[in-house]
Amino acid sequence: MSGLIIRLVYPKVPLMKPLLLFWLLLVNCFEGAYNSYEGAYKFNDAYLESIPRPCGSNNPNQNVDLREPQSPGPFHDLTIFELRQLKQFLQNDPNIRAVSPSLAQVNSSYVFMVDLYLPAKYEVLKYLDAEGPQPARKAQVMIFRGDLNPSVVEEYVCGPLPYVKSCRLLQLANRRNPVEFSIRPVAVLELQVAITTIWAQIKDKIEHILLESYEATVCENDEPGCLTFDIFPVGTSYLGDTNRRWTWLSAQYNIPYPFLHPVDFALLSDVTGSDFSRWSVLKVWYAGQIYESLEEFVEGYNSNSIPKLKLQKPVESETLFSTLNLKGIPSPRNSQRPPQQFEADGKRYSLKDRQVKYLDWTFNFRMSPFTGPSVYDIRFKGERIAYEIGLSEISIYYSGFAPMQQMYSYPDSAVLLGTHSKSLIPGADCPEFSTLINQTFWGQLTDEPSSYDSSFCLFEQNAGIPLRRHSSYEKSQGSFYGGMLDSVLTLRSILSVFSNDYIIDFTFHQNGIIQGQLTNTGYLLPSYFNRQETLYGYRINKNIVGNIHQIFAHFRVDLDIGGTCNRYETLNIVKDQIPLQQDPDVIKHQTKIIRDLKPTEKRAVFDYNFRKPKYHLVYNNNVRNDLGQEKSYRIHLEGIAHSLLPENIGGERSIPWARHQMVVTKFKDSERFSSSSYAYVDNLDPVVNFTKYYDDNESIVDQDLVFWITLGTHRIPHTEDIPLASTVGRELRFFLMPNNYFPECPSMNSRDALFIKHIDLTDKARGVEVNRNGNSRDQCVTPKITLEDVLFRNPDLALESRRVNFVF
Repeated sequence: MSGLIIRLVYPKVPLMKPLLLFWLLLVNCFEGAYNSYEGAYKFNDAYLESIPRPCGSNNPNQNVDLREPQSPGPFHDLTIFELRQLKQFLQNDPNIRAVSPSLAQVNSSYVFMVDLYLPAKYEVLKYLDAEGPQPARKAQVMIFRGDLNPSVVEEYVCGPLPYVKSCRLLQLANRRNPVEFSIRPVAVLELQVAITTIWAQIKDKIEHILLESYEATVCENDEPGCLTFDIFPVGTSYLGDTNRRWTWLSAQYNIPYPFLHPVDFALLSDVTGSDFSRWSVLKVWYAGQIYESLEEFVEGYNSNSIPKLKLQKPVESETLFSTLNLKGIPSPRNSQRPPQQFEADGKRYSLKDRQVKYLDWTFNFRMSPFTGPSVYDIRFKGERIAYEIGLSEISIYYSGFAPMQQMYSYPDSAVLLGTHSKSLIPGADCPEFSTLINQTFWGQLTDEPSSYDSSFCLFEQNAGIPLRRHSSYEKSQGSFYGGMLDSVLTLRSILSVFSNDYIIDFTFHQNGIIQGQLTNTGYLLPSYFNRQETLYGYRINKNIVGNIHQIFAHFRVDLDIGGTCNRYETLNIVKDQIPLQQDPDVIKHQTKIIRDLKPTEKRAVFDYNFRKPKYHLVYNNNVRNDLGQEKSYRIHLEGIAHSLLPENIGGERSIPWARHQMVVTKFKDSERFSSSSYAYVDNLDPVVNFTKYYDDNESIVDQDLVFWITLGTHRIPHTEDIPLASTVGRELRFFLMPNNYFPECPSMNSRDALFIKHIDLTDKARGVEVNRNGNSRDQCVTPKITLEDVLFRNPDLALESRRVNFVF
């Protein structure tokens, strides 16, 4: 579903450059009007005024400060001021010579994307724990050097921020830099040039074929019913050459939603190098067959010697199967709103400088444009549980008969994961009372940093299930009740990577448990129906087949339990046979625990085996509870799947991290990423090969450990996935759970609990009393302005309307 699928409408070739430049000038004008952080803050503040007013506060935003700090901390994303200063340096540096984005061409030097470069962990811990100086803030910059011969991609570390003094090439273990130009991530600029160049070459030869076959052609403007192209780059392992770059351009109707309206026509194109005048069409796919050249295809069609396809152009309507309009008999018959929650006494969390404080929890968060969301310095009751928990990569691997489906297999970081989290809608994506948090990026084609108004939402809600409870109803059993609903704080981002939507949640429970979760929804990427394609999925509509695919997500979890000196041990649950105490001649079959301390990285590689259950524990051997037990945290995995891709063949080389459900490595600052933005096409000689992180088989006893967790699923689409796949049953998650870490359940200090007992134990007939631990039972809510009112003031919160945002 997600993929390197960028739908564009292309102007006529002679007009492309002046139109593009004019468009970019408009972009810059709008960016100047909208992208100040102060403006974004005012907008978020206006939205927060729209939520119900709590009983105990006149200002629901009293604990939330969304302004950028003048002196950001080590985890804070790059500020607008820092990005502007960095841009000036890159454009003035004589070695880099980055052109202004509005003037960039494929054959120029231009910035693809900028990210925060995290300081070394030991420097940050010294700052956080030992009153050391704050490490210098730096930026990581990816630059496309189409101006060099040969062209390459360079990555730099630039600093200190905000007033940059120098940039050096990024040097990380097992990662080359610079890299070949052919394996660069696909940028908007390249796509525009590629499709415009190819269409100019073929228009006069095939436009009549498109009109006869599909009643449509590629249009100059964004007109419904026209044809557009999606992009499916070919991995270098399938080309046998790291220096070549090929891509499939696949056609579809430009109506909602285009991915569900393929036309079974595609062009294999050679887009090698930065001289786009040499880009050309290699092969053609049409009506279930491949043709070795454009000339062979055109000649065969014109001579009526090949099978032809004639489709009736679909008409956009509210009842079209691919739209999201209300269909059928409305339910319920009468208008009734669903149940809602509200914050009766205001927010129980505070937010300032990207640091959240919630009851006994504190943590920082950020959004990397390359890898997506992460949380840092996570503490519970003042003790650090984890230094970092974050998304590292998402990959999706389709199967199919058509060449486009065969190439739709790649890691999503190729299209900048973090930049796809925007426009979260309260009341649909998040609860109405959520705090919306914006995010600023700079790269590709915007001269100014671009701020997305709602990249994160932060909210507390009860999960609708007790965290703990017990009812001792009968007098003989004590006659009391105690329990509490599981109210949790969730930091959410939703990565809308073209057709696919990944909901990423980090959730904090009041009993010390941290939950990481990825939930998948969005549109399918089907193939055009033919008999061969049904081997790979169901026919889910007249002209489409829903192809089987695998989805995997990789998370980096840097636990620091009792400090950075940790061990990883499994409690293996095995069969046991023991004589009954009452009758030694009778054997009792049961289970027992075998402790297994993992000494090295290779011994710690975990492949799930249903027949060998076990607990995964992390602890500091020198830190024990009052009973002499190790104070540990347990890693519990839900939503795991086995990859069926053969190792080291084809695209699998790009995702070796998906081979195992968990890998444990000794912490190294140089091993920050399990993948890279090059990984889509970079599967002949990967820039980042995750297996090297544990192939050296270092000791992991009493070391700073990183846990790399793989979640995954296999999906066979069905008709109920039309138009959108639902989230139910698609939650992939892991839990970090205290295990002998606290003397009792740490939620016992929560005022959320209820305790019911008899008023008088000697006279129980007098009735019962409810202890709410000081919390009020009053309920009140006063609605104010609506989401519709807020969007009237700024529709760009939800959909690109008054400005054009070119981050990706």
